[in-house]
Amino acid sequence: MQRYEPDDLDRSVIALLTEDGRLSASEIAGKIGGVSERTVRNRITALLQSKMIVIGAIPDPTAMGRDVQADVMIEVEPGRVEEVAIALGEYDEVGYLAATGGRFNLTGSLFVETHAALLDFCENIIGRTPGVRKVEPWVILRMYKAFGTRTTALNEATEKAGKKST
Repeated sequence: MQRYEPDDLDRSVIALLTEDGRLSASEIAGKIGGVSERTVRNRITALLQSKMIVIGAIPDPTAMGRDVQADVMIEVEPGRVEEVAIALGEYDEVGYLAATGGRFNLTGSLFVETHAALLDFCENIIGRTPGVRKVEPWVILRMYKAFGTRTTALNEATEKAGKKST
């Protein structure tokens, strides 16, 4: 199977869908200019079929009552990374999970309701998962950018910095 190579038009389509995944092919064509709706539709289809993009909903954890967010670093016994990843990947509290190099073998993102729930999840779920040696949560105090999208916090900080420099 030949690999799909995205070009500048594909990157423009991806950028617009990253900002708003609900945009229609017609709206994207209008924003880019000089390209037909059909061409955009064909590009989106090709990007989806080649698995270059996935279009879906990203839930806002805060809107769902999960006000506490943390990145978690997990040290795993040799040869057990995938076993631990499979076990932890089943929990709704885990927003992402990735194998990493360095001192920790896995890193993830947790979304829970309270700090007590974070402590409980780290100690009683992650910490008791067979193969886990160490769990180190890093509480997120303010999220500036998520999944390529600027958050309200980053927009406010940018605006505030602009006011200070003038």
